Amino acid sequence: MEDISHLQLGKSKSEIRFDTLDDNRRIVHLLISQARTTIDIFTRDFEPGVYDSTEFTACLKTLSLNNKRSKIRILIQEPSRCIREGHQVLNLAQKLTSYIEIRKPGYEHSQINEAFLVADNTGYVHKQYADRFEGTTNFNNPSTSDEKTRLFNEVWEMAEIDPNLRRLYL
Repeated sequence: MEDISHLQLGKSKSEIRFDTLDDNRRIVHLLISQARTTIDIFTRDFEPGVYDSTEFTACLKTLSLNNKRSKIRILIQEPSRCIREGHQVLNLAQKLTSYIEIRKPGYEHSQINEAFLVADNTGYVHKQYADRFEGTTNFNNPSTSDEKTRLFNEVWEMAEIDPNLRRLYL
């Protein structure tokens, strides 16, 4: 994959392909580090190799605390793995409930086999197959980002809050 350090959310219009876990992780981290208001993530199992890192969690925390109108929404189709193994973002979401929401898609959307992240309704990372690392990203493509956001909103409205994702106070 080419050097991505120059990509800027809302400015860089080129579509870039990636095909490894490391590329996927670097692109996601660069994109979310530049987000200012919203992040929507649609994922099969919240991919620990991509999303379960101190760097990723720190970016979400910074976004949440630096902008009182920020909103991070995460749809996890199969949350059992991240619940069982633990996930840094789950812990953060349980502390920052006003900014980070996590839901599980309903049965009617359980067969969707893609994964994506949309930042500020402008930039995206998309994988046609959720269980692979091959995909595309574009840091300034509002039309594709809007298409993914519409799908996300449709699923979000019908999604359920998994009680296993909630914080238990003892």
